[in-house]
Amino acid sequence: MAIAAGVGVAEWAWWLALTLGAVPLFCLAVWQSADAWYRAAFFLRHGGRRRLPPGHMGLPFLGETLSFVWHFKLARRPDDFIAAKRRAHGAGAGIYRTHLFGSPAVIACSPTANKFVFQSADNFGIRWPVPELIGHKSMVNVEGASHARLRGIILTAINRPSSLRTIAAVVQPRVVAALAAWADMGTIVASTEIKKVTFANIFKMFISMEPSPLTEQIDQWFGSLMAGLRAFPLDLPGTKFHGARKCRRKLNAVFRHELEARKKVDKKCDDLMSGLMCTDDEQGKRLSDEEVVDNMVNLVVAGYESTASAIMWATYHLAKSPAALAKLREENVAH
Repeated sequence: MAIAAGVGVAEWAWWLALTLGAVPLFCLAVWQSADAWYRAAFFLRHGGRRRLPPGHMGLPFLGETLSFVWHFKLARRPDDFIAAKRRAHGAGAGIYRTHLFGSPAVIACSPTANKFVFQSADNFGIRWPVPELIGHKSMVNVEGASHARLRGIILTAINRPSSLRTIAAVVQPRVVAALAAWADMGTIVASTEIKKVTFANIFKMFISMEPSPLTEQIDQWFGSLMAGLRAFPLDLPGTKFHGARKCRRKLNAVFRHELEARKKVDKKCDDLMSGLMCTDDEQGKRLSDEEVVDNMVNLVVAGYESTASAIMWATYHLAKSPAALAKLREENVAH
């Protein structure tokens, strides 16, 4: 009996040692597998002629997305994600390899690296990880001559004198009315109210739509689209990415319906959609319907989110700086 007990203890000890040794080795192998795969693929493609920047590709399929989301959304300390890359791979590089939202990526986080990227457009393909959400024909997803053509048309459409007059005529009275309404409400959630008035202004300027149940629905669709842009691209029912794809199809339908209605009645409006429809490029060609729709969605996303965020943070910092607020109030009263 003593011998049998001794054999049993030895067997358990052997299995315990195997487990404690194998599990860490397995985790290490999984952790290194994605990085090893990409380094091997890069070497087979380029040999020793080029080198990958320092960094790590993270877990298979997930990459470093979970860490990125943790720092940006949960901990709300986005700089710590970059700081961790610097600590792990050296602060001197200023450029690191990673894998985010289903795509290999490079993070440039130094003035020198960013300057190099911005001045070397021919060497860097700039596009969203999932182009269809913003639009395959949108300005942010095309390159070279196509990008230059779209940029020229969009700038011409936005900078038309009639467009600038529309912006001035639309924005000022709506903002004044919003400020008066906020004063009557007493306490407001600034981010929510600012987004509402920003969206109403943008849709009036871009597509000549007044606030209505439809624009409220469109606002919700754009909110879901923005959430999907920042979500992991897992297209399963219930995920933010799946919801974003559905909302993008609904937005396509709304913009295409408006576009077709304008073509049927030859409707002219001093708004961005008409500008995109009617502006010719250097060869005298106009944008296709798909290009108009994709760039309308792209411009609403860019103008809506960035403008609302800038106003919100300006409001926040003014509230925290009474002296600056008093000076701004004096300047506005004087005019």
